[in-house]
Parts: sequence; C-alpha cells; structure tokens
Amino acid sequence: MRVFLNELALAEAWTSVPSACRILAEILNARHQQSMLRDALYCTQRMSSVLISSGKSLSHAAQELPRDMRIQLFSWISKHGPFVEDDRQFISDDLFYFENDDVTELGIGEAARRIQAKNNVATLSPIGNLTSRFGSDGLDVVHGLREAPIARIRVPNYTDIARLVEILIALSPAPKNWADLLEICRGRFDLLHIGPNCDKTIAHFPYIPAAGRRIIRLLGILQQIMSEMDNAGRLSQTGLELHSKYFTGEKACFSDESESRKSQPKKFTFPAPDGGDNFVCFWHGKITTATIAIRIYFDWPVDPDKKRIRIVYIGRHI
Repeated sequence: MRVFLNELALAEAWTSVPSACRILAEILNARHQQSMLRDALYCTQRMSSVLISSGKSLSHAAQELPRDMRIQLFSWISKHGPFVEDDRQFISDDLFYFENDDVTELGIGEAARRIQAKNNVATLSPIGNLTSRFGSDGLDVVHGLREAPIARIRVPNYTDIARLVEILIALSPAPKNWADLLEICRGRFDLLHIGPNCDKTIAHFPYIPAAGRRIIRLLGILQQIMSEMDNAGRLSQTGLELHSKYFTGEKACFSDESESRKSQPKKFTFPAPDGGDNFVCFWHGKITTATIAIRIYFDWPVDPDKKRIRIVYIGRHI
C-alpha cells in the first residue's frame, strides 16, 4: 500500500516550532525505524513550498527547527523521497479538490487518482488538534469541478502514524519459511546486520510461525534501540528507557550469559557478518515455544564506529 503525506494537514498543524517539532519527530522517527514506512510514504517535490498558517513556506519555517531535525526533514523532502512526481498516476480530467483547496498536485490528489485506478492507497495527515478538518478516517475528494463533479472519492486517512505502521506490517506478506523470514527482516531492519551464519543455524529445524513472529518482534526492538544511538554510541533518553525495559530484570527479553557459561567462550564464538575475524557474543534474545528454545546472539554493546548491530546467530539454545 502506498501512503501519501497530506501536506495541507502538516501546514495546518505547524502553528509554532514546538508543535512542528512534536509532529515531525513522530514522522521522522517512524521513517527512520521502519523501512517499510520509508518505502511506502510518498511526498510531493513541491512540499517545501506549501504555506503554513503564518504565510511562510514550509521550507522557510523549517529553518527554525533543531539542526538534526532540519537535516532529516530536508534529506527526505528534497533529496530522497520517494516522490509523487517520480511515478505519478495518469488520469483524464486531472482536477481534484478537497473542500475549497485544489489538491491536484498534492498528496491527497495523487491518492484520489490512484483510488480511481483501483489502487490500495491512503493518506497520512499529521494533525495538531482534534478539530482539524483532516482528523477523520476518510477524506472526501471531488474529481473535476466542484460545481459539476465527475466523481466523489473517499480517501482512507490515517492520523496516527503508529497505527499506520501496524497496518503496513499486517499487509506485508507472511513468511512461509525461515528464508522468507530472514529476507523480510533484512529488508525491514536496516540498522541490523543479520549475518549469513543465521541462515545456516536457523535452518536446522522446521519453520515455526509463532517463533518467526517473536524473532521479528525482538529484532524490531534492537532496530528501535539502535535508532536512538548517536555516533559516539550514546543512547538518547528514549533509548535508555528502551534499554531499561528490555535489557534489565529477570524476565528481560535480552540478557547476558551467566559467568559460568562465559567460562566457555568457544561455544559463543561466531562468524562476523561482514566476513572479518570470528568473535565472541554473550548477549542474546530469548524465544521459547512448546517444542524448542531459540536464541538470537548479537554484538553488544555496539562499538561507536559501527552503524549496525551485528546479528551473528539465530537458532537452537546453545
């Protein structure tokens, strides 16, 4: 499913720098953490020229944002996209309105065009308050002149980006075997380096869908934590909270090996995903099913020069 950013909703919600920061942080963080959202969420190349409530263009207003957020925003909307214009849907009588706004060249317009072409699409409308005109789960778009419409199109609309991510995940094809699972994980989690050794170790037993879902869940947590780490290896406040939640306590999802098991480092020596020297990993995630205990071993803590967490083993309990 393609999703089109509703630039008018973003402009409406941009009432101040704090309000813009709150809304953009949710979008930019979600794009950073979820590769499927990054691939699915389209914007227009003219997005930066959309006027916010103060009359400034979005690109002008964005100069007041914190530096890191400003860089992420412009990297997306000016360089990388994906952009509507790179694959614009053709349709005759190409004119679309939402209320009094001509949205032909905006995200809502492209969503309406694709619905007319029988595509599965939606819009993402970042809203600032519950009274927003973009707050419903469907936006009514007119195809053609408002006074003589060709058609009225209901465009599915999301205001909660976390819910949108859930929908995109649910729509992604379910893995049928371990090879499918690892392919999905490698595509989805760009901050993890899942080594080829994992393909060998996980292939030693039949595919278990429940275990597969749990593996995806644990790798997703590691992806989220890595996204909260700076170039010096320091975790943000959110990253520290995630670490406390998932890495500490008796029932933590991830734990270090006991001192007695660490006395046998050969058992926990794995091939490096990048083809370097073998190395020892003691930190692991835990999955338990009715028939098998599975472990995910990974390199932790992450060296500051590493851009991804190295996943070195997924297989039976060692």
